[in-house]
Amino acid sequence: MIEITVPKLNNNDAQYDLVEWLAEDGATVAKDEDLVTLETSKAAEDLVSEHDGVLHHAVGAGEQVAPGAVIGRIFADAAARDAFLAAGSGSGGDSGSGAGSGARAEALGEGTDFVLTASARARAAESGITEEELRSLGKRIIKGSDIEALAERRAAAVSATEVPGNRLELSQHQRAIGAVVTESHRTVPASFTVVRIRVDAAEAAARELSAASGTMVGLPALLINRLASLRESFPAFFATYHEDGYVLLAEQSHVGVTVDLGKGLYIPVVRDADRLSEVEVAEQLEDFRFSALRGDFRGSELMGAAITLSLNNDEDVLLTQPIVFPGQTCMVSLGGVQTGLELAADGSVFAARYVHVGLAFDHRVVNGREAVQFLQAIKGALQAPAAQRETATTAG
Repeated sequence: MIEITVPKLNNNDAQYDLVEWLAEDGATVAKDEDLVTLETSKAAEDLVSEHDGVLHHAVGAGEQVAPGAVIGRIFADAAARDAFLAAGSGSGGDSGSGAGSGARAEALGEGTDFVLTASARARAAESGITEEELRSLGKRIIKGSDIEALAERRAAAVSATEVPGNRLELSQHQRAIGAVVTESHRTVPASFTVVRIRVDAAEAAARELSAASGTMVGLPALLINRLASLRESFPAFFATYHEDGYVLLAEQSHVGVTVDLGKGLYIPVVRDADRLSEVEVAEQLEDFRFSALRGDFRGSELMGAAITLSLNNDEDVLLTQPIVFPGQTCMVSLGGVQTGLELAADGSVFAARYVHVGLAFDHRVVNGREAVQFLQAIKGALQAPAAQRETATTAG
């Protein structure tokens, strides 16, 4: 018998919603087959079977489950599952499809053509969502994110001429973001440093790569690539602080990057970014944008970053001071590209392109001098992208 336990999917949530079992109770499943969908405040994640066998549901759809909880079991065969159920009958704990499961089904809307997860039911009650509105979604399983979208459409439909003072409900996703920011300010004594970097050469290199590859390569892809290459030279910048007076150094250059296209802020992770080309990083960033528009990131795509890049690269943004994400020691910020007049050595004036790159850092781990050196390393790499690519090729 193999227990199916809930993994840690999101640092912000203590519980997740078990949205739907993808394989029936008592079904024969194969290794790597999708078993169950869990939903966090940020994403939905499908768990897959790690073994062949017969599936047993220990928790029903719509329940909330904590990391480490046993939600199901896989038995060698149907006889082993039947023996387990017979031994546990009457214990009231884990009969899967017995009376407890029926009670849950009734609580979640037996007799209707849809089922609400626990978070969806709570959000629907808070927002006064009617059964007719729920049915209009046309979904069999209604999740918390569905209720949030419905509530947002409601709010958008409210006339601007209505009595002021109507409250605007924050989505579960936005509340989770607020919790992270609050935790960062509460626990991390952060400092901030910013440098100005000429990017004429970097933009030219990006255009050249775009033309050669057919993939749109921009400064973010170049910066992620350069940033990841600094882990061995600046290990404390890719680390986790522990109150016992040490830091745990990252073993991979996993770089988180902020993505916000108006559907909520996400921080997906470019894994092993130091082993990827600029084009490969750009392709991943494009995939992230599509996922952000659809709101369908997997939980695993949002976990494991050793350092984060905050993109604030609208041309009107001069610079942004980011937080330090809890569990990391630094966050880098990229402002918009600016154009300014520069004075050449011969006294002539020319137009130059530049950005401001900032570094928010945990002052328990990193001091100002090291922060400046780190930013100067980024500056050197962006101002000489051809040399950086040549070094990377030689190392590879």
